[in-house]
Amino acid sequence: MHRLRCGVIYTNAFAAHLTALHQSQVADHFGKVLALDYMRAATGGHKGREWWRVDWVTGQVVPEEDRFLIAQVPVCMNKATRRGLKDRCLDFHDGAVVVR
Repeated sequence: MHRLRCGVIYTNAFAAHLTALHQSQVADHFGKVLALDYMRAATGGHKGREWWRVDWVTGQVVPEEDRFLIAQVPVCMNKATRRGLKDRCLDFHDGAVVVR
């Protein structure tokens, strides 16, 4: 397991998944970086439900504090995502990203 400076933890399986995703799509997204987004509902009918998304964003607009490297793959995470994932572990199991 590995820990980013923001406190997000990830496994080798997650890093391998992210690397494969990056390698398969990077040619179509010149000048962009992978953006990791995570939300967890704290109230309401969806309380406890989690949403996870990976998208491509223009690298020039990403502030330095939002930039990270996961297995040499440049990624960005906004403050809300970092806060939601702090001290939690990103894993890849049975074909899906799992937050533990």
